[in-house]
Amino acid sequence: AAAAMPPCLRAAKSGLGRIAATATATASDTYAATSLTEVAHRSPTRLIPMPSSAVSRAGAALAAISSYGGGMVRGDRQDLDVTVGEGARLGLVTQGATRIYRRAGRLPQSSDDHDHDDKHNSSSCRSNLRAKVGRGGVLVVAPDPLVPFSRSSFVQRQRFDLDADASLLLVDWFGAGRVNSGERWDFDLLSSRCDLFRRSGGDGDGDGDGDGDGSVPFLIDSLSMDNRSRRQGRADNMDPFCFAASSDATFDAFASVILHGPAMEEVSARFEQLSRSLASEHVRIRDVGRHHLDESAARQLKQHDLHLGGRVLLGFSKVEPYGRGAGDDGSESDGIAGTYVARIAGTSNEDVYRILHSCLRPLKHDFGIEFYRDRIHGTTSHKPIVVPGTNANKASARTGREIHDVAPRSSQLPATEKSSPLDGHASWCALMLADSGLPTGSFAHSAGIESAAQLGLFGNPSNVDQERVARYVNAAARSSVQLLVPFVIAGNALARTHHRPSDLDELFHQWQKLDQFAHALLATNRPGCKASLDQGHGMLRVAIQWLGASSNGAISKDSSIAMELAQRIQGEIDKSSDGAGHIGPVFGFVCGFLGLDEKATCRVLGYCTARDMISAAVRLNLVGPMAGVNLLDGAYKAVEEGIESGSMDTTCIGEDDDVVSTAMEAVSTCSPVVEAVHPTHDMLAVRLFRT
Repeated sequence: AAAAMPPCLRAAKSGLGRIAATATATASDTYAATSLTEVAHRSPTRLIPMPSSAVSRAGAALAAISSYGGGMVRGDRQDLDVTVGEGARLGLVTQGATRIYRRAGRLPQSSDDHDHDDKHNSSSCRSNLRAKVGRGGVLVVAPDPLVPFSRSSFVQRQRFDLDADASLLLVDWFGAGRVNSGERWDFDLLSSRCDLFRRSGGDGDGDGDGDGDGSVPFLIDSLSMDNRSRRQGRADNMDPFCFAASSDATFDAFASVILHGPAMEEVSARFEQLSRSLASEHVRIRDVGRHHLDESAARQLKQHDLHLGGRVLLGFSKVEPYGRGAGDDGSESDGIAGTYVARIAGTSNEDVYRILHSCLRPLKHDFGIEFYRDRIHGTTSHKPIVVPGTNANKASARTGREIHDVAPRSSQLPATEKSSPLDGHASWCALMLADSGLPTGSFAHSAGIESAAQLGLFGNPSNVDQERVARYVNAAARSSVQLLVPFVIAGNALARTHHRPSDLDELFHQWQKLDQFAHALLATNRPGCKASLDQGHGMLRVAIQWLGASSNGAISKDSSIAMELAQRIQGEIDKSSDGAGHIGPVFGFVCGFLGLDEKATCRVLGYCTARDMISAAVRLNLVGPMAGVNLLDGAYKAVEEGIESGSMDTTCIGEDDDVVSTAMEAVSTCSPVVEAVHPTHDMLAVRLFRT
């Protein structure tokens, strides 16, 4: 790949782009005409205005983000600054797929690189986008997919500051790579994060550090898939992120779609209806939809009407506000108006194109065009065909195995640093926390396993493919642990660095900020968010009883501070105010006050997470109790990798550091297919588990 690379891509470059859209009221004052008042870029980044009569008549503006060579080489960096003024409408597209090329060798660390991120060094391709959308403005970011080449590395960060009544549609989309060349999900690192903030007064910069001044986003969508550990032989299998989850499909494309604001209500309705339609082809669903389309529109959103070529999973969640969740019956609460997240896992990019085109059709009224219409070719999409005996199998030849075959599990455990032994009582507390009899409500949740089973991902109920069950459990456990570990470490650090009664107010403020971050991440998956709250509340009740009964002095001398904090959090929850109480922050601070160090805390949580998932699989009759023992033993490596990935940027937190901000740089999930499956749980007509 490096030899065939255009010369202009052989040297890493830093591109810049800045675009601003401003609205001007027309004479009839029926809509505002949008004009691009600023378009600037520096090579290799290009911003290309795309004027057309249809777009102009709709009062919108359209521009394409491009680059010389059609992609990025290792070390390239792109920074985009987007401003959408009050009442303006701007659409940002791309001219084609963005390729992330592999570059041989390693770039030296730049002296002016201020990204102190151990796992995201300067040899990765980086893309940063920051956008501000004014009151009543509409921003649509609808790119083509990202195509990561073998051994490539890509890190993306996007931030959106939104005024009241602003609307946003963001498509974050990536494919498996050059599938016909055997490079299915063969990148080194793929990391993408998007933060949504509310702009509050003034110029709305939201650069402060307080809860109410814009430092805590109301929504975070974060994904980080790291294949480097697999290359070093530490992972169990060749499908660590569960893209081969289904018995009848391998997923080669994934898109996350964020919808916010009044202009996206009809688009959200179409995504929700399509999610229900796709699920209903495999399982009986409940009538709990929040949107209702007319009959003709609903008929269009069927798999056969979209002419999809393969299996598609589509999860849809409404974002609930911090401190107020939806009821157990799936009814809508007073949530953040018009904020939704859709996850799409498809067997081909063409299927994803068809879904996006169909669901985004209502935007034609605001933009004059149908997004992705020119990407639909033929009457039916087709999955890529890998022809035996061609270069399509070179990845198999390179590894000596089929791309998705599971490697035999080594009898050698991965090398880990030697942990300091726990003292007598700390060890006793760890065993109590890991006890399945601890009444925290963990066994009321299936982590998406029930949804996956009913959607047929494990095959026929009478002939369950237990290997795929194991893959799903390992991927879900790794992803859950990777997401929770930063919160656990931060909560543990807060408990260990605040010892005086005078610290209580500051401790509560920092814990609440940490909990808000947890909610911003988990809110993208409604059933997962509900499970986290249930378990957090259960753990909090246990902590109050546990710490309150420690009159024998066996528990830490700081137990009185812990008790006061736990009671204060419980009081906030009882008042339905700002207290949410997610399991990660609660578990971390409880273990910190019990004297458990970070590593022990993370391992106890990892064990409980895997144990609960396998318990769900046993009760769903997917595996037997004896097979569940082997499954739990096999989940060890997945949990360890989740701990390693989640703690990579949080292991050096000092007493003078901002514990919360430092830890929040590391949060992410790593299994897109699980994220697409889990939200469908709320639709199931018959279910054993609450979430």
